[in-house]
Amino acid sequence: MRALIVDDEPLARRGVVLRLRKFKDVEIVGECADGHSAVERILERSPDVVFLDIQMPGMDGFEVLRALPVESMPAVIFLTAYEQHVLRAFDVHALHYLLKPVDDTRFATAVVRARDLVDSKMKSDMAQRVMKMLGRVPDQYASRFTVQTRSRIQIVIAEDVEWIGAAGDYVELHVNGHSFLVRETMSSLEQRLDPAKFLRIHRSRIVQSKGITELRSIDNREFTVKLSDGSEHRSSRTYADRLERWLSSGRT
Repeated sequence: MRALIVDDEPLARRGVVLRLRKFKDVEIVGECADGHSAVERILERSPDVVFLDIQMPGMDGFEVLRALPVESMPAVIFLTAYEQHVLRAFDVHALHYLLKPVDDTRFATAVVRARDLVDSKMKSDMAQRVMKMLGRVPDQYASRFTVQTRSRIQIVIAEDVEWIGAAGDYVELHVNGHSFLVRETMSSLEQRLDPAKFLRIHRSRIVQSKGITELRSIDNREFTVKLSDGSEHRSSRTYADRLERWLSSGRT
């Protein structure tokens, strides 16, 4: 069983390493001290199980999981010092977690359960449980996107995205003159975007609302929408109500 350890505290990572060395069938494929590195390592090395700290600066454990495609989701053992009311979310969805400071007996039990999960090829079921739980914790909107190419993995910050266009089975994220392809539909991506920050104006176009600098009326509730990056996009009557609500709200 291949294991990856993610924790911003060196002593905590060391503790997990020492405990895992007692299990002869566990291969440690890496250690990460931050969320960005964790996403890259998971996609590169495909670990069977990840020991994942939740509370990390910058990109926390929940954001790491949100950045992963469902098909790349490993088995997860959460490392956390969260209060009991948050831990109920793990219990309800039958997810493994270890409270800090970690107890040796509970650690061994978590490893055995992870091994059984991997051996039974039920990781896809766990991935679904993880995704359901993520829908019940704070910050449910995407804050980052993971874009994988042949030679590199790019992390795109959601707030840096100026506009999004449909591109067949993909969506195209436009950021500072660059574009990034993500395999997702416009409808599913829209559900993951904060509606206070992103506005769908056409079936093939989503724009960041704070970037709108000008609207030019075309005809019958349709507009040319100009953004701060200089790009122009046509809105459609189908999404006219959304654009008009945004205008009347005075929100940017």
